[in-house]
Amino acid sequence: MQVAAAAAKAGAEVIRAGFGRPQRVEMKGPVDLVTETDCAAEAVVVALLERERPQDGIRAEEGTQRDGRAGDRTWVVDPIDGTTNFAHAVPHCCSTLALLEGGEVTAGAIANPFTDELFSAARGEGAWFESGGERRQLSVTANAKFVNGLFATGFPYDRDGADYRLVSSVWDKLCLISRATRRTGSAALDIAYVGAGRYDGYVVSGAKVWDIAAGIILVSEAGGHVSDLSGGPWTPDSVGCIASNGVLHDALLALVLGK
Repeated sequence: MQVAAAAAKAGAEVIRAGFGRPQRVEMKGPVDLVTETDCAAEAVVVALLERERPQDGIRAEEGTQRDGRAGDRTWVVDPIDGTTNFAHAVPHCCSTLALLEGGEVTAGAIANPFTDELFSAARGEGAWFESGGERRQLSVTANAKFVNGLFATGFPYDRDGADYRLVSSVWDKLCLISRATRRTGSAALDIAYVGAGRYDGYVVSGAKVWDIAAGIILVSEAGGHVSDLSGGPWTPDSVGCIASNGVLHDALLALVLGK
């Protein structure tokens, strides 16, 4: 957890330094961006991992790939989660990474450079929040009613596929029955907010493992529940997830399944 936290904070520093400045932007798809700061942040995070955990593998969103030499241990890295926000000078994005061992997330961290907030967790060690010298353990909400809850969703870049239609349907339903529903543009922060007790639940389809892996361990260690979109166990190959406070999980799953 300490290595993950240090790496996420290092990536967040690069985001802060590049925010609001002219950027070289490339297109990975019609609406999927990558900026020079994405690449710079990835380089800093990877360098820290190579120094601190030279035996581990690395899979990073912007292309860094390295096989590990210490068994099935791989760090998945998203140097900027919320690149579209970053490119438009919207201060809502983060640097995030997580450690996978045997297909399970065992540690992860999410650092928001604009609020100086760090969310981190490790298996069996709880989920933690740090900001301004404060450090406290996190727990999910105990809310059992949609009408009293705040929720979030995450839409995939492909707007023509089944993933987009599924999230659109969930969005419509949640807007009608919840206190409010948000779409913020950062999957990592959205799922972290479930673990922090800010959101009661989160549904995303089309997310990559590096987007949400740190949040998976965060929600689990904070007492919540995470599943794939069919209600089964989440795996790194899942196309999305449902993260909740646990109390509302079955009801949220029913919305996703159209029941």
